[in-house]
Amino acid sequence: MTKELFKKQKKIVLILSIIFLFGITLSSCNWFGEGILNIFDPKAQIRVNFTDVKFAEGEGTIDLEIFSINQVEFIGEGFNYKYYSKGVLIPELTKPLVGLAFYVAPSNTPGSAGEKTEIKDLPLYYQEVLDYVATHLDITEITCTVSLIGTDGAGHSLSKSITVDFPAIQPGVDLEPPKAKINATPGLTGIVPFKVQFNATESKDDRGIASYSWDFGDGTTGSGVIPPAHTYNTEGTFIVKLTVTDYWGNVGYDVVIVTCTEAE
Repeated sequence: MTKELFKKQKKIVLILSIIFLFGITLSSCNWFGEGILNIFDPKAQIRVNFTDVKFAEGEGTIDLEIFSINQVEFIGEGFNYKYYSKGVLIPELTKPLVGLAFYVAPSNTPGSAGEKTEIKDLPLYYQEVLDYVATHLDITEITCTVSLIGTDGAGHSLSKSITVDFPAIQPGVDLEPPKAKINATPGLTGIVPFKVQFNATESKDDRGIASYSWDFGDGTTGSGVIPPAHTYNTEGTFIVKLTVTDYWGNVGYDVVIVTCTEAE
């Protein structure tokens, strides 16, 4: 191997070592997660802390402190709200931007917290969410994802989630069981084959019934508030049981007896 070639190899190894060590340095400063290009076109690295969460009747708010950990300022334009029930997004409640301007100063040194900007009493929900809960009795909880939106000092548009699936509204614990009620047409006594239309339309619950389950007493079952008409083909006495369950898991029952006789 010539001395010239050996010198070139040493230079390549040295350059690769510098790049490797530089990458480690970036990683320890939390810059590597933003990508190495963040060094040359830096984005504001915003952090958010909760300082208080308040729930009251018809009201829920949070207090925040927002700060930068690099030397880029951030101009907040407001907050984005998304609401979920049982993990499913409720599109009609989404608020793309609730305007609330604020300023976050840059950090003096990379990796250290800059001056904190306080946001007091940021609402977790608005009247539209309360109205939605009032008209959707199956809802047991509403959660929200709130993101801050703005532009940093380098002109980058940024969005950062500050709550993810955070409990916003819990309508309350429902311990009251539903009241089940069986109706039967033409009645509960007949000659085989005896066809009966059962219904549970008079069953009630203060927050709505989630399911209706039927046991017709002859080894067959059904579901729904008005199940398909049922025919008894043998004489005898059959105990029909209706089970209704509300959205909180509370259960109510009703029982009737169907009597079937053979034709004389």
